[in-house]
Amino acid sequence: MPWTRRTHPTSVATVTDAYRRRFDDPRPAPIVPPVIALDTDRLSASLPKGFRARAFDERDREPWIAERNTWYGPMEQGSADEWRIWETMAPETSRLRIVVEDESDRIAAMADVSSGGAVPHPDGAQSGGVSVARAHRGKGIGSVLLALIVDEAVRRKAPRFLAGASAAHPDSLEWAAKRGFREIGRRIESYVELASFDPDALSARVDAVRGSGIALRTIGEILDGRDALSRESFIRALHDAEKPMWEDIPWATPTPHWPYERFRHMAFQSGQMIADLSIIAYDGETIAGLTTTGKRESLDGYTWMTGVGRAYRGRGLATAIKVEALSRAKAKGMRAMLTTNDEPNKAMREINAKLGYQPLPARVQLEKPLLH
Repeated sequence: MPWTRRTHPTSVATVTDAYRRRFDDPRPAPIVPPVIALDTDRLSASLPKGFRARAFDERDREPWIAERNTWYGPMEQGSADEWRIWETMAPETSRLRIVVEDESDRIAAMADVSSGGAVPHPDGAQSGGVSVARAHRGKGIGSVLLALIVDEAVRRKAPRFLAGASAAHPDSLEWAAKRGFREIGRRIESYVELASFDPDALSARVDAVRGSGIALRTIGEILDGRDALSRESFIRALHDAEKPMWEDIPWATPTPHWPYERFRHMAFQSGQMIADLSIIAYDGETIAGLTTTGKRESLDGYTWMTGVGRAYRGRGLATAIKVEALSRAKAKGMRAMLTTNDEPNKAMREINAKLGYQPLPARVQLEKPLLH
């Protein structure tokens, strides 16, 4: 159950790989050539009559999120503010983002291409997407934009282009398939409404784990009163404990665990972790399991990562730490807890189902090999 969010408001035709990672890879990061200067006049000339292209502007976030939210259910919707937060946390200097406007200056479409986050994909792959407002689909705008960003990925010598689309939008998947994309995996986001979650029904699971000698503590409790050196020691221990858990996740594309400094920044310096809903399972001084929780809008929490050490699996730890986190979230008056799992991760998906999580339409991961 890795750190992942549906943070970028596009899909393929709607095409996007919305979830970005830092990579702890021993090889040097691929060098991405500088972003090309966008020739908006030339791009506008290739669009249908009445449409024009320009570079993305900060003011575009609100209207585009409003459009994007009409494509999804309540639990899949987002906000411009959250979009800003996540892009600030993991800035992408190689991103090229383009907006298309109609004759009334309303956003008709958007596209982007990037190296995959704050650190490039290990193999130099590029991620990106094209999405078109409902009122302007079927006019050829998406095809023009996709050609542009794929050409940019080729210019960057990327071996492949990564994208994604919702399984609830079969027209998008068909559109992508016709343009050379193939499915390489599925990620399933799910949620549990905390009003209906009954912690008492599962308290015996938590008691059994505690009775075996495992202590459950929140990160807030662990860090309370620590000096800087002791705090740093804990963060590094947590990073080291998480790495083998991360490595066991069945990823669709190579996704090495992120390096310590990025982990530290995202989890402990960004202000997005909810420390009193992030639970560490200790066997003495050993971190046996963990679940970390982040903010999601104003009402919900989002599980970034749940994992159990290889030597401790099969003892109910994952269920216990999630029950503890959900119980605390309910006590705080939160609306829901969300999470994402790769489709092959059946063990965690089964645990979530038993806890009352409801699946949302899968995010289909797509890949297009690029020729040079």
